[in-house]
Amino acid sequence: MASISSHQAGITVRELEEAIPVWLQSKDIHLHWIDFAPAGTGAYTLSAKLEVDAHVLLLSCKTNDASLIDDWEVDDPTYHTNARLVALERILTDPDNEVILMSL
Repeated sequence: MASISSHQAGITVRELEEAIPVWLQSKDIHLHWIDFAPAGTGAYTLSAKLEVDAHVLLLSCKTNDASLIDDWEVDDPTYHTNARLVALERILTDPDNEVILMSL
C-alpha cells in the first residue's frame, strides 16, 4: 500500500492526498517542502522537493498568478484554499513534470 507524508508545515496528509493526482496516488510520496521565488516580469517559479518511490525530485513550474503568491502566508483554517496546495497541484500537473513522474 502506498504511503503519503509531508514535512511541510500547514499541510495535512489528507490535504496532500487530495492535491496529488489519482494516477500518482499508488506511489509512496513524501513532500519535503514547497516554495516560490520571483522569476522576473511578474512571474514566479513554484518549486517542490518530493520523494516518489525513493526517487528525490525537485520539480518546478512558472506562474503569473500574483493572487496565489499574495495568499501564500494566509494562516486561517477557515480560508477557502491553501496556496501551497494549489501550487503543488500546479507543479504536479505541469506537462513537463507529468512526463518525469510517469517515467518513475
